[in-house]
Amino acid sequence: MTSEKIEPPDGVSVEDWNAYLKHKKEWEEMLIQRFENELQFSPPLPPWLKYSEYADSDSLFWRMGDGESYLSDYFDVYLKYASEFDLHEYKQKYPAPKDWEAYYQTD
Repeated sequence: MTSEKIEPPDGVSVEDWNAYLKHKKEWEEMLIQRFENELQFSPPLPPWLKYSEYADSDSLFWRMGDGESYLSDYFDVYLKYASEFDLHEYKQKYPAPKDWEAYYQTD
């Protein structure tokens, strides 16, 4: 098995690139741990319920700050690592409003 080494983008030093790749790997490992230790047993509320005052998926709230963090650090992590059975149950329990339907369809 060969490992494919990805070269740094233009203008990025090898040191900075390697630091970025290390950080990215550690971050992914942390998210997997969060799922295994927390989210697997206690799934997060869907964003339209957690922050119902920002139910519009186009709201700037979901693109920066607390909303963005909740999506990427909890909701997306659950959707990424939960089993197909658990996802099916979750979607039955929390059907997405029309504005959020496409979010469930990302795989």
